[in-house]
Amino acid sequence: MTMLEGIRVVELTDRLVDFGGRMLAELGAEVVSIGSDNGTLAWQHGKQRLTDIDDDRLCSLIAEADILLDGRRKGTGPDVGDPTTANPRLVHVIARPFSADGPYAGRPATDLTLMALSGLMTVIGDPGKPPLRLPGEQAYALTGIQVATAALLGLRARRTTGKGQRIDVSAFQSATLANYREAIMYEWTGRIGHRTGNKLVRGKSGVRQVWRCADGYVTWSMIDNPGMMRSVVRIMAEEGVAGELTEIDWDNILVADTDQDTIERWQDIFARFYAAHNKAQLGEWSLKNGWGLSVIADLDEVRQSEHLAARGLFVPVTDEATGTETPLPGPLFRHGAGDAAPQRRLKQPVPIARFDGWSGS
Repeated sequence: MTMLEGIRVVELTDRLVDFGGRMLAELGAEVVSIGSDNGTLAWQHGKQRLTDIDDDRLCSLIAEADILLDGRRKGTGPDVGDPTTANPRLVHVIARPFSADGPYAGRPATDLTLMALSGLMTVIGDPGKPPLRLPGEQAYALTGIQVATAALLGLRARRTTGKGQRIDVSAFQSATLANYREAIMYEWTGRIGHRTGNKLVRGKSGVRQVWRCADGYVTWSMIDNPGMMRSVVRIMAEEGVAGELTEIDWDNILVADTDQDTIERWQDIFARFYAAHNKAQLGEWSLKNGWGLSVIADLDEVRQSEHLAARGLFVPVTDEATGTETPLPGPLFRHGAGDAAPQRRLKQPVPIARFDGWSGS
């Protein structure tokens, strides 16, 4: 039995609620997605998709639903009236670009404008260069996560009180919350963050986070962790490339208090070491010796990963429009013990012509 088995969800898709609906579908809910084009397949598989529906049918679906995900990215949504009149136990989650009663209420938004307003674009990229956005539509995805969370909390409140719930979600707030440090820093200190590029600034110095290696990149930083630093330097010394790093008393220095010129000199030694080895070797050393280093996989490596394949990350999904089968990320969660864990596959999207109503209706 899945977590949300028997729960019925109507999704008025507009990009703000799409990912939230997919999360609920992967938790076992029966999701009907209604929209003009139903968005990208990656966020819509596992749902029953309708691109055209009359008002009477829409009202009928909502009257029988447990959750309504009501997307209003353009400031307004379909006129569903007060859906709790016909369905007083409905959990009604409305996702808007901005708070309903805030200074930007009613304004439209895109993923780009939400990213910019949230402050995330202030800190992404290199100093002195234009701001960048994160790949994909992450402001929409962040909103979808909050939408799914709100829906689950609404179900919990309904179970406790016996009454339906109305929950408003702001996409602007959802994206801003993901910018965990800059917003808090401004609120408490008045400081505005700036792009630092490949540098994590702590104290009076900054350290690199991404390093080129022989066949790609890894992520690692010099930090005030004596055991970790000694472990990395030990392997470098065995290879005869540690240089002055072997003379440093890592127990009695603070990287954050070391002047930047010294940090750069030490990092040049690390950089030559990393550049001489491939990701597999560096990753293996990190696991065995506690370096805290992570390999940065490219897209092909993610698709071909035996580690991810063994855990069933990707499932085959057929695009109804083209008939093409595409591997896409699958279940959010699995439960069970070891090899006995259930291997639930996502439901395939149900073509419009086959949709006859809710299961068991």
